[in-house]
Amino acid sequence: MDVIKKAVDKDPKRMNKLFSLHQEDSDYDLSYIKGLRAELPGLESLNESTRLIKGLGTPAINNLPSLGNHPDFSYLRGTTNTEKHWIISGFVDVRKSTQLNNRFTLQTVALITEGIVKASIFAVNLCGGYVHRIQGDGLMVYFGGKNIEKIQATKDALKAFALITYFVKNDLKEYFEANGIKDIFTRAGLDLGHDNQVLWMYSGLGEAGEVTTSSLHTSLAPKMQATALSNGIVVGQHILNQLSNDKYFKQKSKPIWDYEDGRFYNHYDFDWEKYITENDFAVQDQNGNVILTIGSPKVKLDPINLVPIASISKPYFNY
Repeated sequence: MDVIKKAVDKDPKRMNKLFSLHQEDSDYDLSYIKGLRAELPGLESLNESTRLIKGLGTPAINNLPSLGNHPDFSYLRGTTNTEKHWIISGFVDVRKSTQLNNRFTLQTVALITEGIVKASIFAVNLCGGYVHRIQGDGLMVYFGGKNIEKIQATKDALKAFALITYFVKNDLKEYFEANGIKDIFTRAGLDLGHDNQVLWMYSGLGEAGEVTTSSLHTSLAPKMQATALSNGIVVGQHILNQLSNDKYFKQKSKPIWDYEDGRFYNHYDFDWEKYITENDFAVQDQNGNVILTIGSPKVKLDPINLVPIASISKPYFNY
């Protein structure tokens, strides 16, 4: 956020109210952007965010696997072999971010996008996920593999997508709105395919390829994303089935998939704010706003602190 704010505050298109849409960015000195890009945190500085890492109970990230090459299935690269194995597929992106081009130079827009992508990659990896592909200001990701249980991968996926959504809804939104940018939000979709529903393989030609999945549920995840509300996360029935409590989910009115044999596959809006609040990742203030508290010191509520208020609220105060 600090770097994004610096870029926005110095952007000549924002500062010059007479900036013409036909005026080229090259008319301005934008050399400062290179320095700001270098300020965007890398792995080393992100790992110094011990509060977040300790709060999530995860180890520091020492390296990131390359895109399109899930470590558990990388042996398939360049071969015609296949393997069936479950996976959670997820898609998340920032909607209406194209309007940034009306307010800022292309270099600033690129830095904002880069900041969002880097933050999202860090959140996904910190929560045990794998970034499969970058799509502009969005990501395709996987959660799961050969050394993790489905229930844990499910919790990891929900947590990671909640963190990304929180960042855009709260931290970014407030600052963007102060600069005349409205309605920027995320939409996300998550679905789980079981062993008999997911085929891992290498798809492509030579180096122009990736280790990827062929699965109905990989295909359904972006469809669910498209049905999400602003700053919403939609999940498939298989995700819901992994959790013992369904109070965080509301079924959509129409199924996401018709098997054409009498069966239907449902999808659900995920109340991520309620989820992170009730699972000790966040609290609500007196105005109902969700405040992220991951890694913050636990505050012990002491009834003695109510004395100044209660003492003037007789007869409810009892000495």
